[in-house]
Amino acid sequence: MDVLTTELPLIKEHSLLIPLLGSLNSPVKTLTSIHRQYGDLVLGRFFNKKLLFVCHPEHIQAVYAQEARGLLSRDYLYEAKKSLFGDGLVNSKGDAWIQQRRLMQPLFTKEAVGVWERVFIHEAENANAKLLLAAPGKVNLSEVLKRLVQRIFIQVLTGRSVDTLANSDALIQAIETVSKGLLPHLVAEMITNGKLMRLMPGKSRAYQAAVDYLSDFVSQEIIQNQAGVEQSLISAMRLAVDRKTGYRMSKAFLTDEAINLFFAGQDTTVNALSWFFYFLGQHETVHHRVTAEVKIYRDEPLTAENLQKYTYTRAVLSETLRLFPSAAALSTQAIAEIEVGGQRIEKHTIIILSMYVTHRHPALWEKPNDFYPEHFLSPGADKRHKYAYFPFGGGLHNCIGRHFAELEMMIVIVILLRAFTFKTSGKIREAASITLKPAQDIIATVNPC
Repeated sequence: MDVLTTELPLIKEHSLLIPLLGSLNSPVKTLTSIHRQYGDLVLGRFFNKKLLFVCHPEHIQAVYAQEARGLLSRDYLYEAKKSLFGDGLVNSKGDAWIQQRRLMQPLFTKEAVGVWERVFIHEAENANAKLLLAAPGKVNLSEVLKRLVQRIFIQVLTGRSVDTLANSDALIQAIETVSKGLLPHLVAEMITNGKLMRLMPGKSRAYQAAVDYLSDFVSQEIIQNQAGVEQSLISAMRLAVDRKTGYRMSKAFLTDEAINLFFAGQDTTVNALSWFFYFLGQHETVHHRVTAEVKIYRDEPLTAENLQKYTYTRAVLSETLRLFPSAAALSTQAIAEIEVGGQRIEKHTIIILSMYVTHRHPALWEKPNDFYPEHFLSPGADKRHKYAYFPFGGGLHNCIGRHFAELEMMIVIVILLRAFTFKTSGKIREAASITLKPAQDIIATVNPC
């Protein structure tokens, strides 16, 4: 294992007790205020924990580079995440993670995810038919998108329609409870070894009950009912074989990966689509331009290749993910002394990559806090640092489902905008959650095109 060979100055340490206590209620405000007050690279202490907050792209790149050298590890939250994610990709360690990642990677390439295009299209067209019954008029767009993504993902994961599954409403409620409870659960583990959760016994019990429900659902309703199902993601994982090693996924790993995908594959996509249509409904000029682009290619098949032509629509989606990426921050831990920004960082320091702050950094973006799709269309957009914008993470642990999510979102967006225009009003902020979801349902006025 590499270690530092030269003496570097230890980074100055700040007391962050008060702002970190507020992180359970407003993580984005906490991150923003810490970096605004102390700069791009901030070391703080919370009781016996040292935390390094990083938001500059060059520092983020340095962190990922040292992770690749084995100097960082995400295992410090293993026990906290195990109740939900088990040994799936979100949480597995060492050789288990390497084996699982190598086995699953071929299922999520740009080419491989194209097999699900028909499912995306079919379910989006079904959503259009239901919206048509309400148009013109107001609809709970958050609920529409939630149901749509739920149907898509259950069909992909199991090869069966959601209509064949029992208690789907209870399932969605469990996912929402987990989503709300995971952030305080992880923060409490990160900075107090779980002690903070003892002060919230009701929330702790509700969270664990939802985790148990989700786990039981996956093992009983999905894993045990795969007989005769040909095209499903679970079947693909079950049959996958590593050509080099002969490794195959055990039933225990299959269950864990299904839970990982079930949670990660729905919540983040629903949030991104909700923010997309919220912004579109707030900005009439942007809406007109996206709609015009959709009409130009209306008669072309919705394939990954053809969707590359939707330059402006993709810029709007990218701008949405800039302002509201899937998570406010990512974390890892130094398992040896490392260097970041010319500063010496001690072993055991927890490193927080402040994605939300990076995406709104005034030195990186022309209009950092505004919805401005031109950020991704300007002549210098392709010259921007690769970690100025990283909504799907980076390094070894980049999001395996990126191509799946991008294709799914673009197909849903285009199909809905072929049929409708959307108008939203009011100011909506992000909720205190592990994902950056809207704090309230998005109500939209929907009109047929």
